[in-house]
Amino acid sequence: MATANLRRTIAPLLSEEVPTREAIVRVLEQAGIDTIFGMPGGYMGILYNALYDHRDTIRCVLVREEARAGVMAEVYGRLTGKPGVALGQAAFIANVSMGAIEAHLSSSPMLILTDLSDNAPFSQHGPYQSGAGEYGSWDAARLFSAITKMTVVANSPSHAVQSTQLAIKHALSGEPGPVAVLFHSHSLRGKVGPETRPPLYATEAYLPNPTPPADPAAVDESARILVGAERPLIIAGNGVRVSRAWQELIALAQALGAPVTTTGGGKGVFAETHDLALGVCGNFGTPVANAEIPQADVILAVGSKLAATDFANENPNLCDPRRQLLIQIDIEPKNASWVFPAMINLIGDAKTVMAQLLEALNARGVLAAQKMELGRRRVHAARQQHGYFNAPQLISDAVPILPQRAIREIQRAVSNDTMVCCDAGENRIFMAHYFQTRAPDTYLQPAGVGGMGYAIPAAMAAKLAYPRRPALAVCGDGGFAIGMNGLMTALDENIPITVVVFNNSALGWVRHGQRERNIACDFGNFDYAAIARSIGCDGVRVEHPGELGPALTKALAAEKPSVVEVRTSLDESFMRVTSPLVGG
Repeated sequence: MATANLRRTIAPLLSEEVPTREAIVRVLEQAGIDTIFGMPGGYMGILYNALYDHRDTIRCVLVREEARAGVMAEVYGRLTGKPGVALGQAAFIANVSMGAIEAHLSSSPMLILTDLSDNAPFSQHGPYQSGAGEYGSWDAARLFSAITKMTVVANSPSHAVQSTQLAIKHALSGEPGPVAVLFHSHSLRGKVGPETRPPLYATEAYLPNPTPPADPAAVDESARILVGAERPLIIAGNGVRVSRAWQELIALAQALGAPVTTTGGGKGVFAETHDLALGVCGNFGTPVANAEIPQADVILAVGSKLAATDFANENPNLCDPRRQLLIQIDIEPKNASWVFPAMINLIGDAKTVMAQLLEALNARGVLAAQKMELGRRRVHAARQQHGYFNAPQLISDAVPILPQRAIREIQRAVSNDTMVCCDAGENRIFMAHYFQTRAPDTYLQPAGVGGMGYAIPAAMAAKLAYPRRPALAVCGDGGFAIGMNGLMTALDENIPITVVVFNNSALGWVRHGQRERNIACDFGNFDYAAIARSIGCDGVRVEHPGELGPALTKALAAEKPSVVEVRTSLDESFMRVTSPLVGG
């Protein structure tokens, strides 16, 4: 019976002969893809030509620089669960790499479609070829195979169509990630139809089935151990976001009375205002999270690879499987027991496995209300001892404005459902440490690759994924300089985002890390708000703490892209929020 339920109707892709480009676009439609990010050019103009006839179903977002398309595709995939598509010509491949690496490390489904600019039938002659490895060219397939789950070179029309289907399949299967299809120019020419060999089938047949549940015996044993734990604790990672398992995480934590800390990449999957929340753990984690992890006798890790930086460079004073029992949930078997050996590995989708655990706990008659009250008291006492989002710098009236005070004003200005998108650098570390999330699925950062210039395209993609929710980008002056061409796209595409720029005229993390030997880290005093106004955005510069709240409120209410530039102090350093355990 179960097998019958999984059977699919295998239908042909086409009932008539059509150009290859048209078949590829139909594949995208059948996979539910409704947005593409990129720039026309080269042989990718052939696909854009086909997309012209599908403008009612697929939106083409034109970027001003291809790296922004990579980030937008990664974020769109992470938020929607559908492959975010980056589309452009051969030179596009190198520029889109930041988004591809982030997708690879953060498990975001992503589809990269590009050509080889090989100019068939002259592909074997160096002067005409730039993508398949001959003299004067570069090995595009080798480059992308290092940063994707799979890279395919399509050499014929039927291969081009089927490769697109397989790319979608692999982008979504198991642990999601980026897949690249590199089209030889010959593959985009000609036609395909019902008589094409090998045969072409409807895309539904290539889409992955739901992930099977974890081993029931292992789930039951995990439930038994968790029920018997005196001080259980949950570590939640980005996999909770990928699985969209917010409610299951809340229910499981409350049933166990288990405090919840998140990894850096997992920040935002559990509201940090919840009675059981501890905030982020690890190198730049909250003191209360890093104090509570060592006290746990049983740790349940959900959707996290348990990276070294999430545990103060694997400091055994923070987490030690020799004295603590670890249960790990992950969809990818290779991630299980990768960094820390787990006693039990539950292999499966986080949403599915946590639902299994809840069912097993209910079968054991767990007194959830009693456990929740014990957990609440435990977390309250720990917050009282170690502090919790109440650092004195958050209310400082110092000028230049302390980044902590700027973060507090952002906190007060945004609604509970605002998508807050961070950049790389010291500003991101401050945000991870001091910004308190109030709802799940409201916070994104490039925790995988840590790429500067991420915040603005991320906010645009978030706004496209959730049109009714505000989107806020927070970046430093270094990241803004890299990503500010995204504001032109925001204007062109009518994507009203708000951008906050922490302007301390320096690469803060670099400068503070260099201590007194500062080199190649200082910027001039640029007026970024004026730059924003010059291209048609709203823009305001804020130099006094009292001005920031009203400026943010006005910007968030605007119906166009807005920039709030904050003159911030260099007196605060990432060292303030670095856990003592990192050097311990």
